[in-house]
Amino acid sequence: MLDTTRSPSPTSAPLPSAAGGELVPFVAANAWIKAAMHCRFNIDPLFSAAGVNLNASNVAMIRKSALIRLMQQCVEHAAPNFHFPLVMGEHFAFDHMPAVETFLATSPTLRHALPALQWAGMTMPNLGLHVEEHGATSALVLEVDVPMADTTVRGYFVEAIFAAISKIVRLALGQTNLIHHIEMRHQPHPRFMSLTANFPAPIRTMQARDAAVFATRLLDMPLPGASPGLHQRAQELVRQQLPISEEKLDKQLERAFRQQPALLGQGLDRMADRLGLHPRTLQRRLREEGQQFTDIQTQCRLDMARAGLLTAQCDIESLSAQLGFADRHSFTRAFKRWTGQSPSAWRRQQQLSTRGATT
Repeated sequence: MLDTTRSPSPTSAPLPSAAGGELVPFVAANAWIKAAMHCRFNIDPLFSAAGVNLNASNVAMIRKSALIRLMQQCVEHAAPNFHFPLVMGEHFAFDHMPAVETFLATSPTLRHALPALQWAGMTMPNLGLHVEEHGATSALVLEVDVPMADTTVRGYFVEAIFAAISKIVRLALGQTNLIHHIEMRHQPHPRFMSLTANFPAPIRTMQARDAAVFATRLLDMPLPGASPGLHQRAQELVRQQLPISEEKLDKQLERAFRQQPALLGQGLDRMADRLGLHPRTLQRRLREEGQQFTDIQTQCRLDMARAGLLTAQCDIESLSAQLGFADRHSFTRAFKRWTGQSPSAWRRQQQLSTRGATT
């Protein structure tokens, strides 16, 4: 590995030692190493300072505060010729769990690949990914938990993840116009904006969320690498390696409803079948968790109804069908029961509140 004598920028403020003390898995170490080599600096001293032991028998661990500092240092060492988060995203691979990469590569459709979003969050606790479907348009929403970091440093992690997603999209789909745009909460460095020509869609900054917005039909388009047998085998291997069954059932149900809203209108039996459980087993386990299926279903419907009504292109008739209601009138009655207002009145109130806040 190449060595440099460059020292960290003196303008970088040190982080309090007591902040972000929680240990988290450092599963993407190889991507950091490859990115540092590409950017022509030696990352070994930075790993040592961060307490990363790559010789450990298990996955290396790192404190969240040290992870933040490590990212800051790598960005400084890579500049001005490279933007480290972009390079790291391009070099990301599932080295720690090859079965996940096989699962993705052999998925019949992107919808079949969605369980990998859950697995990513289980192996990287500071990362959350989920898909929200709203009629013809959906979004892959990214949540990053980076304590004690300002928006710029948090943005570095967002940029790296979107770079990795961009790479996966290019490999799986090639050129596509079905990804509408990418939303980012922060304002990236000009270097990032100038180097993202290979991203699959335009980038909008200073948005309310971090997300990739795409046409919903993309989820069900056949993928060229589909191999059902290998796909199933890879899924079995991942389930053996991750404690998937430890996730609470209410979270599994919420995720399934958000990923596939049609399930909202198909009842407990259909959901039990999707989770590989007998309906009575599903009911019993929910009772043990102090939950009821109808309460989870109702809360998801309300959350998704509100989100859908806030989108400019939302059609209430289509939203009713998407949420599993027999017709618009059934949806309106339910929404008034939940909020005291009709969907149209609630949306008008939100629009007036938004206008008032901007004047």
